[in-house]
Amino acid sequence: MGGKSMVLRKMGIKVAASLLALSMAFGPVGIAAADGSSGKSAYSQDQKVVARVDSARAIEHVRYLSEEIGPRPGGLQAEHESAEYIANVLKGYGYDVEYQYFPVADQYIAQVALADGTKWQMAASPNGKVSKEAVTGEVIFVEGGGSLSDFPADTAGKIVVMPRASTTAGYRTQVDNAVKSGAAGVILQSLVGSRGNYGQTFNPSLTTNVDIPVFGAAFIQGEWLREKLAEGPVEISLTAEHFSNLQSVNVIATKAPKVKTADTKEVILGAHHDSVVGAPGGNDNASGVGLMLELARVYKGYNTDKELKFIAFGSEERGLLGARHYVNQLDQKQRDNIEAVFVPDMVATSYEPAKNLYAMTPDGSRNVITDSTVAAGARLGNSDILPGTFGSSDHVPFHQAGIPAALFIWMGVDSWNPLVYHIEKVYHTPQDTIEDNVSPERMKSALDIIGAGLFDVVRKDVPALNK
Repeated sequence: MGGKSMVLRKMGIKVAASLLALSMAFGPVGIAAADGSSGKSAYSQDQKVVARVDSARAIEHVRYLSEEIGPRPGGLQAEHESAEYIANVLKGYGYDVEYQYFPVADQYIAQVALADGTKWQMAASPNGKVSKEAVTGEVIFVEGGGSLSDFPADTAGKIVVMPRASTTAGYRTQVDNAVKSGAAGVILQSLVGSRGNYGQTFNPSLTTNVDIPVFGAAFIQGEWLREKLAEGPVEISLTAEHFSNLQSVNVIATKAPKVKTADTKEVILGAHHDSVVGAPGGNDNASGVGLMLELARVYKGYNTDKELKFIAFGSEERGLLGARHYVNQLDQKQRDNIEAVFVPDMVATSYEPAKNLYAMTPDGSRNVITDSTVAAGARLGNSDILPGTFGSSDHVPFHQAGIPAALFIWMGVDSWNPLVYHIEKVYHTPQDTIEDNVSPERMKSALDIIGAGLFDVVRKDVPALNK
């Protein structure tokens, strides 16, 4: 999910008021209907989804995207491999699938190779040396602020790793001093955020060009190098590449309604399939794609009253570009025809303090998406789901165009202060993996709630299902 750190600091979730309104509308949150029990529902249409969704299938999609493909920066080959995988799965379910391409800005991608064959993806400065020709050298870790006096006398020819200064001007000075000290390359380690989240890779911005590679590493990559240095000398090789004339891609699968008329509405379930540079994107957002693909499998066998589209958006991490492109190419009639947009993003974290699945709108307003899923959670006896306010994911372009949309994300909020939130420390980092950051149980909960809520919006109205 793009830009979470900045937006989350500003967000406020009025939990108490939302719960009061919810209890007035649906009864106590998390309590199933009188003849239901936890995980069950008196509504047979809920069980048509809950009984069929399989979190293991969804996690297998997460595994393929995050492990077989790995980091999927928008516009690069790995993102296109992700799109092809998603399209093939949807075609295998019997859907008509189309690719929607759109241009995106250049990428500067770095690679660090260790002596044992391990390779890490980082981001490169456009102002540093960008070349496939490797720069190899021994690593030294420079502590302190990066002033000239912090560099040892034997820096020349070494690759300097140091925690980046907190400001752009500060790390520019660090790089200048490394160059003056004769460094063969510089790796700036990202910082831990104010909420304790580990920093991600970044493209260092310099005022002048330098003739050595300058990379922006994730916080954890710097820590890994520090740990290796504690065991003995470390030699690494640095390469970088400039990718231009890039295209990112949305993947769109359509399920036609049983009967289509001029008044038939459209409903979208969409999740971004790209990740940030250096991050395998297990929870962010292979989890959302895995959920979407699993619901596409289940829904294929059911009649629906509305046209249903499953969309994998490209380049969300680069500014919600895929969703913006999709919305921008719609005419007003097409926009008016969209009844609801469900956006799962980070729906399977194993991070314990992220205790609830939220149905979020950019302004905190309620709509058919938030109402249907919160009501489904109440029917299922599932107290995970809460409404909230969040303005940074693919639901935003739809909301801005007047189309009802909501984001689903696991977070935790302190009851005594709704401005204090919990989100996993490792999102946007190399540790966003199944092993470190994905929970099958959380995935199943999200599948149940989102699946039942979505089905309630799109299903064919059969009187027997309402009993």
